[in-house]
Amino acid sequence: MNPSIGFALLTHENPEQILFLCQQLSWLFQDAPVVVHHDFGKCSMNTEVFPRNVSFVEDWLPTRWGGWGVVGGKLRAVRQLYRRHNPDWFVVLSGADFPVKPADSILRSLYSDGFDAYLYHRPIDRCMLPLPSEGFGAENFAHPAWERLAFERYVAIGFGFYKLATRLKWRTKAIYLRQKPLIERFTPFNGSIRCFAGDFWLTGNRVTAEALIEESPLNMKLVRHFQRRPNPDEGFPHTVLCNRPDLRISTDNKRFTDWAGQINHPRTLTQADFPHLLSCSAHFARKFVFDPESLARFSTSLRLQKAS
Repeated sequence: MNPSIGFALLTHENPEQILFLCQQLSWLFQDAPVVVHHDFGKCSMNTEVFPRNVSFVEDWLPTRWGGWGVVGGKLRAVRQLYRRHNPDWFVVLSGADFPVKPADSILRSLYSDGFDAYLYHRPIDRCMLPLPSEGFGAENFAHPAWERLAFERYVAIGFGFYKLATRLKWRTKAIYLRQKPLIERFTPFNGSIRCFAGDFWLTGNRVTAEALIEESPLNMKLVRHFQRRPNPDEGFPHTVLCNRPDLRISTDNKRFTDWAGQINHPRTLTQADFPHLLSCSAHFARKFVFDPESLARFSTSLRLQKAS
């Protein structure tokens, strides 16, 4: 019998927090399989101390913010999860994530809601709204001007001169060709394939996993394209999955993040956020400060709850 759920973790630091999360996932989800893609080049970690249901990607990739390694690591973790365990559902997490609903409540939602995937996504078309200098704030990926950022990242044909512009203190650091004929000729977005982008974190079922990791001609074409683009983690999975008309994808990724007043990373969560997290509709939340005592108490409260 296949597991109901499995987890693909992307990690690069804080081994104690990673171990704690794996232990809690194992406890809350009855030893569900966990596959960890860890960047051992950034941080060593003793894999022998982890629960038996946790495995590690051996051919791991170096990861950095905004680089392809994050996407490649996600693909390798999900591929290993399905080759070895083939769960009905999978959840992609970082080492600083944590469940905020009881396991049976999460599973009941996944099986009954009628979606194949939960991934915040939006179609990306040409947009000329000015980019806010103070960041996108609480709206983040839903901000109207974020579409321009995504278009320049993934669709437009860009020529950057960042070092020169920084040295000369120019505000413009790149120029972009936005003409549709050029885009259709030199990118995968030829009219039949459309660009989608949004938040990285994904929950999906077996059909979603197969669509994401298959090495089809289209997927390989998108891999080559996004490998040359900045921040591919916020565009590649969305473009692959949202061009599959057979997939039912919810824009609610079931993750709580607080972007209010933030620019590059969401606010770090603490035990003061627990009451709100219990009442929200999310399944998981990020990013948590590592406070094992309070997180263990929170985990126990989840275990004791009955699914509402």
